Amino acid sequence: MRLFYLFWVSVLTSSVLTGLAYADEKDPFQPSKRPSLEQMKASSMFSYKPEPSALQECLGRVIWNSEKSIEWPVYYGKDQLDSFNHFFSKKVFSRGDAIRFGNIDISVKGVKKGTKEEIIEFLPNNQMRSFKERLDEAELEEKAAFKNRNGDVRQRQTYHLATSRVARFKKSIEELSSKYSSYDSGIADSYGYGSVEEERAGNGKKYSILKTYLFIGDYMYNFESRETIKPDMSEEKHREKFSALLKSFRPRRMNEIPTELGVCIPFGFLPDDGRTITDIKQSFRWKVAPGVLYTIHTGNVQARQLKSTVLNAVASSQVGRFGTDEEAEVKKHVDQRIGPRQVKIGGLTGEQGGVTLKVTAPGAKPYEAYSVYSGYAGWLGTDVLPFIIVDMQSFTIDQAPELKENPPPFKQSKQRLDDILKYMRIRQTNPLMPELAGQR
Repeated sequence: MRLFYLFWVSVLTSSVLTGLAYADEKDPFQPSKRPSLEQMKASSMFSYKPEPSALQECLGRVIWNSEKSIEWPVYYGKDQLDSFNHFFSKKVFSRGDAIRFGNIDISVKGVKKGTKEEIIEFLPNNQMRSFKERLDEAELEEKAAFKNRNGDVRQRQTYHLATSRVARFKKSIEELSSKYSSYDSGIADSYGYGSVEEERAGNGKKYSILKTYLFIGDYMYNFESRETIKPDMSEEKHREKFSALLKSFRPRRMNEIPTELGVCIPFGFLPDDGRTITDIKQSFRWKVAPGVLYTIHTGNVQARQLKSTVLNAVASSQVGRFGTDEEAEVKKHVDQRIGPRQVKIGGLTGEQGGVTLKVTAPGAKPYEAYSVYSGYAGWLGTDVLPFIIVDMQSFTIDQAPELKENPPPFKQSKQRLDDILKYMRIRQTNPLMPELAGQR
């Protein structure tokens, strides 16, 4: 077990490395130049025409050839009600899987019988109603105990407990009513609320926060929007803006590819004008290989989130070479190093690096564990050349006992990765993205 912990700590350190992605050396927060139209078109692979029978899937503005047998991480647990991270289970997940669309955080969870009622129960207005009912009961108890408030020890204690309960419920109701307000998006089967928070720095800045749980079919879509309150963005205007976005959202079937401008999320689609800033990281897996995750991370290159895919690819291939005592344990099992080398991601050229371990233990069948990083750094200041990162990561039954077997051979999983990367591209739309249409 410790071996795999060390392995993944070593591999995951690559995710924190940052650097320049086509930025100006004098000012890394500014683009160094505008990409040519040919460079921008390369991301969409206009010449590639998939077979009519080919299945595809999309995430963000990216699309790739896919299969029906893949799964998105839509596990729901009661302790994750307000979490915007995504999981396949409590043990199998890629750290940081999340969806950011403009100023809105989104999560998608699979819902079972009773989940909807469970969530509705936790809404502030329903909590307040519950507290009011319990307050009524406590006040009746207080009234009944009042006449014996100066009686023996037991009677005085009964009165004291009743008054304490009344005070506690009144305080809870007051806190909820002062912190939260009702919010109705106008959409059937949606439940939400609003609040206002002040900047902790004490500079007087306030934020309007709106939250909605939307139930459609087998899924719950959790949306949370945050806007700074200022002259041109009041709480009321924020509510109007958020409601308009929610009403434009629509569910999407697996392998359903929209044709208009917008952004794909698991089982959903958000139409836009092609200019919304996004940062989306989601994993998927094949049902026949639940212990191997393929994690796609894509979004606009921003000044403070530049991706150095070269450094990440190098780091991903260097496990066991840093010279520490802990890595010496991992190094004994290193079977193959991948790169660092160039890799084609559709029509774009990125970097790739990784490592495979061949693990043998007395009395156990040998198996492989592996991680491969592939990434294109994107281009600062454009919408049609986002960063595109694809991480392949395996899990063993030691890491996640719910898995019935260890990951399949590396060669098999690597072939799936190659198939994903081969035709990964920016989704072609009608109308075209503004930059491709010469509107910028």
